[in-house]
Amino acid sequence: MFRLFAESLYAYELARALASQPRFTGSDGEARARELVVKELSGFGYDVRLEPFRVRVFEVERAALEVIEPERREVECSGVGFSGETPEEGVEGELVYIEGGDPLLVPSSRGWIGLASTRPDKEGWRRLAGRASGLVIAESSPQRGLSRVDVPYEWRERYGSLPAVYVRYADALRLLGARRVRLTLRQEYREVEAFNVIAERRGTKYPDEVVYVTAHLDSVYGVRGAVDNAGGVALAVALAKALSGAALKRTVRFALFSGEELGLRGSLAHVEARKDELRNVVLVVNLDVHGGALGTTRAVVTGSKSLKHALEFLAKRHGVRVEVAEDVMSSDSASFARQGVPSVNIFRVSGANNAVHTADDGPDSLHPLAFEVAGFLALELVREVANAEEVPYDREIPEEVKKKVDEYFRKRLGIYE
Repeated sequence: MFRLFAESLYAYELARALASQPRFTGSDGEARARELVVKELSGFGYDVRLEPFRVRVFEVERAALEVIEPERREVECSGVGFSGETPEEGVEGELVYIEGGDPLLVPSSRGWIGLASTRPDKEGWRRLAGRASGLVIAESSPQRGLSRVDVPYEWRERYGSLPAVYVRYADALRLLGARRVRLTLRQEYREVEAFNVIAERRGTKYPDEVVYVTAHLDSVYGVRGAVDNAGGVALAVALAKALSGAALKRTVRFALFSGEELGLRGSLAHVEARKDELRNVVLVVNLDVHGGALGTTRAVVTGSKSLKHALEFLAKRHGVRVEVAEDVMSSDSASFARQGVPSVNIFRVSGANNAVHTADDGPDSLHPLAFEVAGFLALELVREVANAEEVPYDREIPEEVKKKVDEYFRKRLGIYE
């Protein structure tokens, strides 16, 4: 079979291997995945090193939800990491529907348990913590399994404990008829050492100018994370394989970050340690959410309009249909954007994305064809920028995009005041 991207089958097989077990930050599963990608990158002749950083993690010991009135029954749920914890016996209270944490619906009293249609943002969390005894969050779709996610640990430290769990959409519908519930969430927190994997090949003519190819190696708690983001890591390593014999004018640096699912922790640590070097980074090509069959390739540009136009021109020249937006993506590229470094986020939209952050995001979601167009486009983009005599776009982030980046860190990620 003719392949647009010669390494698509390799990417698929590597993604399946990486998605054979969960890769939560600091876990044994992540360590085994890291060893695998280090072995692969070293075998292609790259200079590979590990970059350690400290990060906080959680472990959910017990999550339970019980309807007390009008009839007793158990409801399956999953705990939200870093949200808080209850006493061993749990907390009991009136169940109050609060939509998205709308102030209009939030009672002035204390001790109740909220039923939310979506996870509140930082301001909503601040409003609810200390007032509600707990929070039950409905999944967004009847087709989704239980999310295994967390909130930034800073929220608990700043605003107080708000033990929270997710329930399935259908169970949330039934809970609309419940009056009182008991919620139990027990979890532990600790600090661990995690590692980013950095591999690079020096440029032949402009070695001080750097093109990054990034992806995050970790998965959410207890999830194999095939599409998010074993597929992205595998695609990054496949690009390294495809470029291993090339003499590129600029340095190409591959960075596989840990702690992305905990709030971009690995990439934030990386850019903080390399602030003085970032002025020489001409582009970040970030690969997050890949491998799902029967989908389309899309891109988010966090940078100048000329970068967006350069990507669109490249895509049209090669006959690639890709929808390109100007925005900030909730991924490791945002850490670079915060320091003024432009990025192109290439990702895959498919039905498999509905399982992201749930136990259903397993290797069966992956298919070799899913890496063809995305891999071809990413490879051509890296080659184009790495070999251009002059960078073919303005290396800047416009003010309107900077505002979006700032809003992302203050409101959506919520780890900066």
